[in-house]
Amino acid sequence: MEPSLEPAAYPDVTASNRLTLWKPIRFIDIIEKLIYQSRPSRFIALLLVVSFVKTGIWYMPNLDGWRAIAVNPFRNPFIEPYNHYLFWNWLSPFAAWVLGLQNERPFLYFHLLFSAAFTCTFIALIWTQFEERNARTALVLFLAIPASATAYFWVGMDSVTLFLMLLLLVVRRHLWLVLPIGVLLGMQHFEQGFVAFGALLLALLLSFIQKTGSDYSIRWAIACLVGVVLGKIILVLIFSHFGIYVNSGRAYLLQWYRMYVGFFYFHFQYVLWSAFGAAWIAVAKYAERGKAALPFLVVLSGLLLLLPLVADETRVFSIVSFPLVAAYLLLNPGFLQSLDGRLVSAIFGIWLIVPWPWAWLGKPLVSIFPYDIAYVLHQVFGWLHVPPNQPLWPF
Repeated sequence: MEPSLEPAAYPDVTASNRLTLWKPIRFIDIIEKLIYQSRPSRFIALLLVVSFVKTGIWYMPNLDGWRAIAVNPFRNPFIEPYNHYLFWNWLSPFAAWVLGLQNERPFLYFHLLFSAAFTCTFIALIWTQFEERNARTALVLFLAIPASATAYFWVGMDSVTLFLMLLLLVVRRHLWLVLPIGVLLGMQHFEQGFVAFGALLLALLLSFIQKTGSDYSIRWAIACLVGVVLGKIILVLIFSHFGIYVNSGRAYLLQWYRMYVGFFYFHFQYVLWSAFGAAWIAVAKYAERGKAALPFLVVLSGLLLLLPLVADETRVFSIVSFPLVAAYLLLNPGFLQSLDGRLVSAIFGIWLIVPWPWAWLGKPLVSIFPYDIAYVLHQVFGWLHVPPNQPLWPF
């Protein structure tokens, strides 16, 4: 007897059933489960390890020259006028001098400690102030913005600057602490501190005019700004008292603005991308709030105008925009709650696979992690070649 050829003798292999039988791997679902269902300790450790691999740890190329201030903070060691701007970042070299950390490695480790304090303080803040879901979302966004890794990519003055900025956000309900911390910020980096909290104050004023409200008070922002200005005045008085001549610093460097504009012009797409990287998605999501988002977007657009006027584009923008981004995105529980888990997972996925964005002189730079490994292998086993000009080796 011949076998039956009736259709019923065969399994149903229609197109719809084939799709049912073949279950694709849903990477977004896997990432979402990792972000929101893994143990907090495992989640935090994993993200920090990935961030380290994506960025690496190095130091500012001019760190050794800046370290000269720690040898004697009451004498300007810079003969070349274009280096005088370093002397205005006076606070941490002075602190290193007080602690006796004038040598190269102790000076570097001293600033690396502030980098770690910046990250740990942010994690402690979100985990104690927010619901756990919002805390996890905030950490993903924090690591997605270049500011989070700036303190490690170029360990140095920025490590202290970012830590002090975050500390002002932490103590915002204790105005008696805001003013002295603002003074310290003004003595560490007046220009960045003034622009950063001036921008945030402007955004808060616009939010007040629109009656959209904010968790951050205008009085607090004014206190931050006043503290920064007082820090600058104190520095001027110290320099005057000890007869230290220092030119205008970064204002002096603006005479080369045409060169900076050229760096931006020929690499503007990458420079703009490097401002936020994968976190541009979060900015776009915040923009969906319409009129309520205008204060943030208007001020952010103004800060983007700084990109053609500086040589280290990503570094400067990530720092001066940090208080604004923190107040409206990273530390805004209402916004964090509005983010869908799959959107956050998409941001994480893009951040994971796209090289960490960083622009210096308009040139795209990459992770320093391979250089860290090569340097360790060279120091321990004598393998590989490390050039004499080590500070600029990865760049």
